[in-house]
Amino acid sequence: MSVVACRILKDGFEMSADSQVTWGETQHGNETNKWAKMFEVKDIVVGGVGIAQDNALMQLFLETHGIATADERGILELLGEFVDWKKEKTDDPKINNTYLIGYKGKVFLIHQWLISEVKKYAAIGSGADYALAVLYYGAPTEKAVEAAIELNIYCEKPIVTIRKNLP
Repeated sequence: MSVVACRILKDGFEMSADSQVTWGETQHGNETNKWAKMFEVKDIVVGGVGIAQDNALMQLFLETHGIATADERGILELLGEFVDWKKEKTDDPKINNTYLIGYKGKVFLIHQWLISEVKKYAAIGSGADYALAVLYYGAPTEKAVEAAIELNIYCEKPIVTIRKNLP
């Protein structure tokens, strides 16, 4: 369970995530798994909620793949390549997770094959509603994730934040 929040800034974007990782009903190693939900590879920032395996696979995939253009089509092409690559590795071509992907000052929200550019702010995961309320009032993403951690039993510290300025 998770929360990832992002805000578009004048000069780029910021993204924050909680660090709770669970197997079944038990939390495991939040301090050592702080990059399980959000990571950066080659100037691409990814926050993902859902299955930790798919976040790890996306991270591995991005080591050898990139985004052609910073628009919905570029993200769609990336997802197409990812599901082909994932099917080769795991025999599962599904997009199981919801993602926020930031690149070149833009952030895109991906749910299955639906891709939309984030214009102001967004949040995904079990704590998204709490985070969205805080983002609505103009708070930074860290505060949004902090609220989700306080109010949602499926979110936990530490908070990880990545800020990217426009190229």
